[in-house]
Amino acid sequence: MAHFDEDDNRIAKILFFFSAILTISFTVLDIFGKFSHISNSLKLSGTILCFLYTVLLLFLYHADLDRVSLLLSMLFAAAADVFLLFTGQYLVGMILFCFVQEFHSIRLLNVHRSIVRMNGRISSSYRSYKVWKALLFQNLFQLLLAAILPAAAIIWEIDNVWLGTAAIFYITGFLINLFRVFAISGDVRLLDDMKPLRHYAFGMLSYFLCDLLLALVRLPEYIPFLHALSDYTKYAMPFIWPFYLFGLVLIAISGARHQNFYS
Repeated sequence: MAHFDEDDNRIAKILFFFSAILTISFTVLDIFGKFSHISNSLKLSGTILCFLYTVLLLFLYHADLDRVSLLLSMLFAAAADVFLLFTGQYLVGMILFCFVQEFHSIRLLNVHRSIVRMNGRISSSYRSYKVWKALLFQNLFQLLLAAILPAAAIIWEIDNVWLGTAAIFYITGFLINLFRVFAISGDVRLLDDMKPLRHYAFGMLSYFLCDLLLALVRLPEYIPFLHALSDYTKYAMPFIWPFYLFGLVLIAISGARHQNFYS
């Protein structure tokens, strides 16, 4: 079975190279406000490129739950980008991104389960730890928070209630995953896999910064008292996708690693 070596992994370097070219190209187009359709096509190409890399990982390495979840997260990200970039169906895109975070949760809970096993001599804890149960409890927590918005809409008039509800569910899951991945990436018991896990952590951080910038740009459109900020937040627009694609690339290469105990 192949092992991951960041210094000699030519495929990862090729992924970085083509992603850099795509990023420079669509960023220049966005800054000058030219050929938006071509820019959007280049952005989608970057997501698809990351997806194809994760497909390749299944052939180069063992196709375990970790890598299958990674592949599915990239597939749903590409599908969400199609809706957001070319159709304007923001609710559908947001729901698809909720599934992206679900697959990241599965990956991270699976690694956490391995850490429970490495605590040693407590085999009953390892056997009783079920990823699906942990994911179910996490989703229930997210649903409870997300339900606040439609409940409030019964009393007050709120625009785009379901989009906001999906966004709350998404961002709550994202914050949980972000906290979890940084906690795991520094665990010395995963020493052989710390570089791929750190790639994962910083990829998720870059991805999160993309969402923060997107919120700064979009919120003035939906919240009246923030309208005045739109004259300033529009300058953040060209930086959203570079953070997003760089994050996806780091997340994609985290699927190549030394150890197989995530299964």
